[in-house]
Amino acid sequence: MVSKREFKKKAALSRRQFLKLSAAGGGSLAVSSGLGGILLARSAPVFAQGNTNLVAAVGAEPPSLDPQAIEQRIPQMITWNIYEPLIDRDEQGLPIPWLAESWEQIDDTTMRLKLREGISFHNGEAFNADAAVYSVNRIVDPELASQWIGVVGTIKNASKVDDMTIDIETHDVDPILLGRLTALAMMAPGWTEEVGDEVSSTTNGTGAYKLSNWHRNVQVELESNEDYWGGAPSIKSATIRIIGEDSTRFQSVKTGEIDIYLGPLPDHLPELPKFEAPLAQEFSMVRLSNLEGSRIGDPRVRQAMNYAVDKELILQQLHAGLGTVSPGQLSAPGMFGYNPNLAPYPYDLDRAKSLLAEAGAEGLEVDYVGPKGRYAGDAILNQAIAEMLEQAGLKVNLNLLDPQSWVRFGDRNQTPVPPSCWYLVHSNSLFDADRTVSSYYTDESPFSAYHNDEIRTLFEAGRVELDVAEREKIYHRVFELGREDPPAIFMLQLVDLWALTERTQFKPRADGRFIIRTMSL
Repeated sequence: MVSKREFKKKAALSRRQFLKLSAAGGGSLAVSSGLGGILLARSAPVFAQGNTNLVAAVGAEPPSLDPQAIEQRIPQMITWNIYEPLIDRDEQGLPIPWLAESWEQIDDTTMRLKLREGISFHNGEAFNADAAVYSVNRIVDPELASQWIGVVGTIKNASKVDDMTIDIETHDVDPILLGRLTALAMMAPGWTEEVGDEVSSTTNGTGAYKLSNWHRNVQVELESNEDYWGGAPSIKSATIRIIGEDSTRFQSVKTGEIDIYLGPLPDHLPELPKFEAPLAQEFSMVRLSNLEGSRIGDPRVRQAMNYAVDKELILQQLHAGLGTVSPGQLSAPGMFGYNPNLAPYPYDLDRAKSLLAEAGAEGLEVDYVGPKGRYAGDAILNQAIAEMLEQAGLKVNLNLLDPQSWVRFGDRNQTPVPPSCWYLVHSNSLFDADRTVSSYYTDESPFSAYHNDEIRTLFEAGRVELDVAEREKIYHRVFELGREDPPAIFMLQLVDLWALTERTQFKPRADGRFIIRTMSL
């Protein structure tokens, strides 16, 4: 057991490493100072924004506003206010009727959904069976190369029963189809075909807000849909500003220039007017490639990388202790399939060095791609991880990129040969192991860089297993195998930190979605 004195000495050394790395990267580091106890909210002046205009901020330009093509959180903070799914989720994350008002399973592979009547897209086009069928078939069409395919890939097609009824057919039995449908945005077929490639920069949904303007690299402007089927929202307009710097977003919410943003640095919390910090279904990770040609294909190398990174220290120093260390799997208690018998990889530099020596990988050169400006403090974090890997004996070529360039390196549709290491935060919008395993434990998703024959066989069995207990056993075994043959450096389960002004009334959703119609000022 490490004594308190030894831990303080270790933490002090780590602070110096972080500061050194930060200086090398041209950034600044706010060292956590022990936020234990009650954090007092402080008042701040609010600029005259009008009582019905919300101003939010995101860290980067959205790469596209096509809700079916892109699975990234920044564009989703915009698109889920414009577009809507057939099925939504309640406050606890359970599926509820939305654009579909009811459903029934008519055979093992077919679900029939009755659609809500009287709904139109923003351009006046009717939402009906034709629109729903088009939307389902578009997202699973290989030509779209959707980033959502790891979520919706079990769907074979949709067909029209009558004007307000559709059938959705899956390739095989799918016990969590309802959850998948929460990720599937409905689109107007006539409009989508007419605008073509402009679907990435213009919008037309059924939601409570419409796109009014997009000033590139400056802000996205939304206006309320006064004819919204669920009732006109109380917030009449919203501006989502593009602000890349953590410190600028922080100062802007303090002065009231903006009302809300996701991802304040933990050390900023005591000075914020107020904040929300729910434990999120989000997991930070360094995705590791074992695909053909990877330099880290040997499982011992990937195990060594897990031992080399001091996750607990990173949690305390860069996240103020908010969150938990991932227990050797990309899952957590409360999520289906979580394996309670697995423990985190402990920080053990000697073990890391020993495993690299066994694998003949001392001095191995690896490519590491991370974002700069996508997540709060991401540049500092990735520099720290790279330094820890180098201390274990690897030579790390760290490449920190702007968010749009970083995404291209993680998407095998754009970069067929993935880098050895790619940092990201995984969001499990299905609350089910299927979402995680399909995305990062198999090579099915374009965002995966991993293959394991035994895991693939188990995954295929789990997707069609209707017995809940048996299905849970399958995913327990998947996560057990994944700890032995890691697809990632398992980092942290994160909290969703939201910075708010005093006037902003916002209750975070279990699925993490930013839905303006549920807010008030």
